[in-house]
Amino acid sequence: MKVNISDILKKEGASLNIEFNEKMEELNSIDPGTVFGEPVVFKGNLVNIGGVLKLRGRLYTRYTAKCYRCLKDVTCSVDVDVTEDYISAEKNQDADAYTYEGSYIVIDKAFIDNIILNLPMKKVCSESCKGLCPMCGTDLNVSECGCKDNPMNLQMEILKNLLNN
Repeated sequence: MKVNISDILKKEGASLNIEFNEKMEELNSIDPGTVFGEPVVFKGNLVNIGGVLKLRGRLYTRYTAKCYRCLKDVTCSVDVDVTEDYISAEKNQDADAYTYEGSYIVIDKAFIDNIILNLPMKKVCSESCKGLCPMCGTDLNVSECGCKDNPMNLQMEILKNLLNN
């Protein structure tokens, strides 16, 4: 999203309200098992404080992912406060800082970064999810299987035989 900042660059303390409500297809390339099918919603403002543009607001979106344990689809959401600073590209010496040039600022990268940073490492359908049996693949939330509770790695079977002799 490109925002015209020419009005707030002229005056210290000037602000600009920002509302964003669009799908961001770039998010679907983050994780192959995660689908962002709904729009990203942002409401906030951009304030000029000493030439640094301060982006503040609330970011929200929903996505579908696979449960880490049982592989069922899980609908999750990201709801996060965004606090980012934008520095003029001419004055910037930090390679990781968000920058702007001229009278436009692109804020998509800040939104994507905030969403990625707030995604859980492992998504689960519920804390009590039992997952899949590692031996036969049965969904243990639905039924029990006949496999042993403590399956041994077949590659380690030789070591077990050494201990028995």
